[in-house]
Amino acid sequence: MKKGVLVCAAVLVLAVLVAAPASAASQFKFGLKAGVSSANNKWSDDDGSESAVVKPTFGAFAIYELSPTLAIQPEINYLVTGEKWEVGDVTEVENFTYIHIPILLRARLMKEGKFIPVAFAGPAVGFLLSAKWDGEDVKSFYKSTDFGVDMGLGGEFALGKMKALIDLRYYLGLTNAYSGNPVLMAMMVPTEWSMKNAAFILTAGIIF
Repeated sequence: MKKGVLVCAAVLVLAVLVAAPASAASQFKFGLKAGVSSANNKWSDDDGSESAVVKPTFGAFAIYELSPTLAIQPEINYLVTGEKWEVGDVTEVENFTYIHIPILLRARLMKEGKFIPVAFAGPAVGFLLSAKWDGEDVKSFYKSTDFGVDMGLGGEFALGKMKALIDLRYYLGLTNAYSGNPVLMAMMVPTEWSMKNAAFILTAGIIF
């Protein structure tokens, strides 16, 4: 976890240092958002019968404006990923709860207007809070840190002195989040499975 925090902090500091001279008129804005995630994680042994789990998500973000059209947007979010599948008449469900921290490069596709479309992408790090398989704690089977990328589209709506925001994105995990069954590992039994997080995330929020 410490490595993930350091990487995330280093990326943010570097981005700010590079951006600072770009525009003397740069400014910070802050926002809150909430919505739902639809996650269908990718296991190496998936057979296509798996389906998505839908969970609430929420978070806060800052916008550091580099120009009228470009900005850096660091975020901190509560995100649940996972998947479910049928075994006979029983539905098996696995859920992974993360503190999800993306750092996005954000582009406003218009300079002015009541509605301004935006596009964004950037790296993300997730810190595992819990892992459940049908309510059973399996956190020890999974890595504490996950790395990936967020990408998506959204829009800003004029709302007096504030702005409303809608955001649709996809989170793609790039690393294997599964660390192995500790019982089998202690018995020297190889566990070669891999699991990568994947989720569509729809949120709405306010920019102050």
